Amino acid sequence: MKRLMNRLDALLEALYHTRHRRELARIRRDRHDLLMLLVHADALGIDHPAAGLLLELRPLLADDFHDWHRRMGLSHSPLDCPRCC
Repeated sequence: MKRLMNRLDALLEALYHTRHRRELARIRRDRHDLLMLLVHADALGIDHPAAGLLLELRPLLADDFHDWHRRMGLSHSPLDCPRCC
């Protein structure tokens, strides 16, 4: 019985994710964009109180930065990072 319930659960989850894949991808991208904005806000000239706490995340998100600033419409990186542009 437990095996049947696990298979049913997997089937329903796959069905839900298949139907709403685009919407879930958009939500995930929007959340990632917000995180990138918060992490790099001080470099963009936006003050916010958590800027110092988020500095530790910059190296972890450095690889995604180029794609993010292009998607946000910035033709060149506002940061002086050698890996970008």
